[in-house]
Amino acid sequence: MNVETLFLLSGIFLSVLCPITVLANSFLLLAIYKDPLKTFHGPTACFLIALSIVDLISGLVPVPMVSTCYFVLYRGHHKQIHCNKIFEIAGIVGAILTNLSFFIVLAFSLVQYIVVAHPLRSKELVTTRKTRALLVITSLYAILFEMTRYMGVPLDVLEKIDLHLHSTFSLLLTIIIYMLLQKAFRRQMVGISATLTTGTELTEVRVEPQERKSESSSQNEKQQKQRLKVQRQCVRLNLIIIIVLLVCSQPSALLWHLYLYSGESIKYNQTLFQIRVIAENTLYLKFLLDPFVFAWRIPRYRETLRRALC
Repeated sequence: MNVETLFLLSGIFLSVLCPITVLANSFLLLAIYKDPLKTFHGPTACFLIALSIVDLISGLVPVPMVSTCYFVLYRGHHKQIHCNKIFEIAGIVGAILTNLSFFIVLAFSLVQYIVVAHPLRSKELVTTRKTRALLVITSLYAILFEMTRYMGVPLDVLEKIDLHLHSTFSLLLTIIIYMLLQKAFRRQMVGISATLTTGTELTEVRVEPQERKSESSSQNEKQQKQRLKVQRQCVRLNLIIIIVLLVCSQPSALLWHLYLYSGESIKYNQTLFQIRVIAENTLYLKFLLDPFVFAWRIPRYRETLRRALC
């Protein structure tokens, strides 16, 4: 494949990706705004809203900018001299949005772990107000980090910090937290199963005057099962979000390792450049997949969206 063909295919791919990303995330935000089933409230909803806003901005800003430049480069138009600046701006915005995605998934995993491992303290430790404050702080950090390139910080130093701290360490930490979350969730399942089994055995030997207590116990069992079901959905959703982030981001991260730590000649290798373009396009695919993951893993979201649109 020559470079011109790659530019054409990349432009077509991103042109298809862009409107679907915008529409899918717009529908998600519309469903959250109307929320007829009162589903999207609390700290967990804050993370889903933040992730959806990040994905929507990606479809509105960097993706159309990059796809336009691909078509300009393919046609050899005289305005291609402006593409370097456009790629730079799109790269900065894309880096901010990608880093925010890493932070949001990391925070979402951490909150899920606190809720599952420390259910009695979770209402105190995890509140909507604290979650919003955390999202604001991480957003400001992601923006300021990219702006340091205009404050005299060498670009190669900035890129290495970004690669190791955001693309590698934060994702590795997210995976470790998720493993702890799975361990805590299995422990909780065993505990609830043992409680339900003991409650069933006690109910069988109760006499008639204790029917009210039996009904109360039955109601409590239903609540525990429902809470366990919701937590299982969140744990599985968390896993799929991590997998999507891992698959879409790490090809680009691996190539940046080569660019930053290999010889100068490798930067002008045409085959590696083509692979890098494909890897960058794969990164944009992540912003499209998130809302479909939500629709797949959260049945109440699908029902909320159907009612909101109707």
